[in-house]
Amino acid sequence: MFKLSKMLLLVAMIALVVVGCSQEPNSPLSSDLNSQTANGSERATLGLATAVSGITSATLHLYVISPSSQEVRIHRITGPWDEMTVTWNNFGAAFSPAVEATFVADAVGWEMIDVTALVTAWADGTHMNYGLLLDQDNLSLRTEVVSSDSENLNHPFVVICSDQGCDTIYIDMDTFINERDATWNFGTNRIITFGNVAATPYEKQGLVLFPVPTIEEQLGALGNYVWYDDNMNGIQDEGETGVSGVTVQLFNCEGLLLDEMLTDGDGLYLFDSLPAGGYYVKFSNLPADYVFTSQDQGGDDALDSDADINTGQTICTTLDAGEVDLTWDAGIYKPEMGGCSHTIGYWKTHAGFGPQADEVTQYLPIWLGTDGGTKSMQVTSALQAVRVLNQDYYGTSSNGITKLYAQMLGAKLSMADGADGSAIAATIAAADAFLASHDYLDWATMSRADRSMVNGWKDMLDMYNNGLIGPGHCDEGMLY
Repeated sequence: MFKLSKMLLLVAMIALVVVGCSQEPNSPLSSDLNSQTANGSERATLGLATAVSGITSATLHLYVISPSSQEVRIHRITGPWDEMTVTWNNFGAAFSPAVEATFVADAVGWEMIDVTALVTAWADGTHMNYGLLLDQDNLSLRTEVVSSDSENLNHPFVVICSDQGCDTIYIDMDTFINERDATWNFGTNRIITFGNVAATPYEKQGLVLFPVPTIEEQLGALGNYVWYDDNMNGIQDEGETGVSGVTVQLFNCEGLLLDEMLTDGDGLYLFDSLPAGGYYVKFSNLPADYVFTSQDQGGDDALDSDADINTGQTICTTLDAGEVDLTWDAGIYKPEMGGCSHTIGYWKTHAGFGPQADEVTQYLPIWLGTDGGTKSMQVTSALQAVRVLNQDYYGTSSNGITKLYAQMLGAKLSMADGADGSAIAATIAAADAFLASHDYLDWATMSRADRSMVNGWKDMLDMYNNGLIGPGHCDEGMLY
């Protein structure tokens, strides 16, 4: 089966492991961290899932040893760096000026900073993960926190939570850069300093990098069922059974064929592993002499037929991320003895505006012209159908296309009612193709040849509706 899926990847990270931490890291978390090794790379990946379906929080934990009571700003770094080679000069201010988070280093101890937005942007691929930069105003003050290279137990770490749980990620690449010593590297320092060196105008900035999980795309599915509509009411009733072997094609809303399959022995089908987006399905290859039942009947979308009675196509629907929509069904039935046709006058008087019951609405919508054609007309209500059949709303009775509308609608209603339409199939196809790009407003400027062609189609459909060709005219006195 065609599948649209996303490979689960762990965001790549370039890290130089510094060996020499002789004690296990200490943190305000539970004792399940005691099994970690002193190796920074092992710490960084401990318990980290390769992908999650959504990040709910991300918190950076830093242990302050020299508070300044100044606001510290966190920025997104925009280019790669290495803690053992980076300097003020070669870093080149490679960070976004946008502030991602802030905190005030006003006391010795742990600071917990919400970096959910930044981590989510890394995880979903909005930005590349090059880490974060710590900065503060030049007020002749500085802040210092414990680095991953320190023998102090309070190493920095991040806690990332998702719908799958929380992971603790220890930082294994961090350092600072110094404007005064712009060519020096401080990768082995046991502290990270940012702000100013006292009584100097030069600035220091901290750099921190840690791996994050990718966000797994939530895939959905669309289905579900083709059934024999024995009583032809357009609703799945108890005792009606599924139809196997019907072809179901999946399209996106731009009309691109994505996949196809056959219904199984129970009449079921399912297109799964679908990303969020717009889709529709088309049913075809029905059993011999079967037609589609009435569309959108009743009040339950899970129990009606969604296939257009002429094309077998559903409307376009939008799947949200992870949504499973099992409401796209098609009912079919076999008309008895080829059915019979009605005149356009019959359909006018059986549209629910007189003493007779409404027999029109159950067969709507009906296209006059191909589905979605630029000038095609979709008849969606009994009132609109009567206006078409009266030949006085969409043009006048002297307009050939107006008359073609009426005869074609009458014929399609009879076919939906069970009349065999094979005698006029070619006429219907040709007229639909023409009406996709021509409407009643075009009649006055049409060539004589085109007018003659339209009138020919109209006459053929009129003969069908009156029973002169096709299955014959219904004995309305006996059947209705």
